[in-house]
Amino acid sequence: MMRTVAVALAIGAGLLAASFHEPSHAASAKIRGRTPDLKILSVEATPVPFFLNEHPLTLTITVTLPKSIPDDALLDVTTLITSPSKTSFRLLTNRQAVASNAATGADGAKSLPSQVQVMQTWDGTDHTKHVVADGMYDYQVQAKLMVPGKKNGPLMREASLKKRGKFEVRTR
Repeated sequence: MMRTVAVALAIGAGLLAASFHEPSHAASAKIRGRTPDLKILSVEATPVPFFLNEHPLTLTITVTLPKSIPDDALLDVTTLITSPSKTSFRLLTNRQAVASNAATGADGAKSLPSQVQVMQTWDGTDHTKHVVADGMYDYQVQAKLMVPGKKNGPLMREASLKKRGKFEVRTR
């Protein structure tokens, strides 16, 4: 009996020692996919801190567009603002045509602006139109490139990674 326990402990110790030398499957690098060509470069919130009932909070979002964009493409930028307790939120959206802003070059090809600035304003109210409480609020911004669909409106062609941040809300 003692010999069986000793052998079992030796095998267990050997397996444990071997696991320290080789990384587990969870520690290995995961290849997800390519990074999207549509990127959010920066999000600037002004004024910081945001005082309620004075001026609206303005978010200036700089987006880098992909090199090739189909005709009639739309840039859809959404911002989700949430309270610390996640009980109140507000969704800001902006959808604008991208290809119509293109200028025709000397060779007849359309040259699109590589960066677009989108401005969104928030008046300090939540989804129920009530004024929010003081505190730190989170925001999450995502840009999507939409193309016209055949039946049910625009379809998403490409989405950027989400950009997150925080800002402070105060009352005087």
